[in-house]
Amino acid sequence: MRIDRRETYRDESMRVVHDGELFTGELETKDADGNLIALGNYYEGVQHGLQEQWFPNGRKKAEGVVDFGVAVHEWRRWYPDGTPAQVRTFDAAGRQLHITRWDKDGTLVEDKDLTTS
Repeated sequence: MRIDRRETYRDESMRVVHDGELFTGELETKDADGNLIALGNYYEGVQHGLQEQWFPNGRKKAEGVVDFGVAVHEWRRWYPDGTPAQVRTFDAAGRQLHITRWDKDGTLVEDKDLTTS
């Protein structure tokens, strides 16, 4: 099931609720012009699965995977023109392992292993 974010609310535990039930499915967010700018997967009210964001121009802004509310694996961000901006890698517990960042011109500005810090 895919629904609009405006059809939900958060309960006292900050879980997403739709029609009185903890929401399982895809939750979309649109901007004022009706462009899809975010799509997240939920299981029983908690972010779980692929999470995506887009710029209003339709290009991908960010994507990553959440495992029951915890960022895991690779998370990527882009600039509005499609140039890579950042890649962050997380372990299964959500600890950040590595970060790579580029400036808007595509020049590498950071490539850091966070497991040795």
